[in-house]
Amino acid sequence: MRKMILAAALALVATGCGAKRITADPPTERLAESQTTIRAAEQVGAARVPEAATYLGFAQQQVAAAQQLMSEGRYEAADLQLQQAAADAQLAFALARAVPLENEARRLLEQVEALRSSNPR
Repeated sequence: MRKMILAAALALVATGCGAKRITADPPTERLAESQTTIRAAEQVGAARVPEAATYLGFAQQQVAAAQQLMSEGRYEAADLQLQQAAADAQLAFALARAVPLENEARRLLEQVEALRSSNPR
């Protein structure tokens, strides 16, 4: 009886250890998506817009960290890093496009106000 309980316990432990070894597939699609989004942000000039450059840097660091995690077989952690990298790259892309437009709109508004104040009706 004791041997059966010990055998059952060992079987459960072996099953548990085996389950821990089973890992998800490497998140290669998410890696490609993150890298593509980073390239898109770079192409619209995110590195030249301070607000966007910060998030572009975060995204690049997270991709590097994810690649390290993937090489260690830690696919779930790598996937989370890549999700964050994609989000930061998307934010960098949006800021790279929006900030210069906001600055231009502000500049034009100042010109209009200056013309109005110098040209009384």
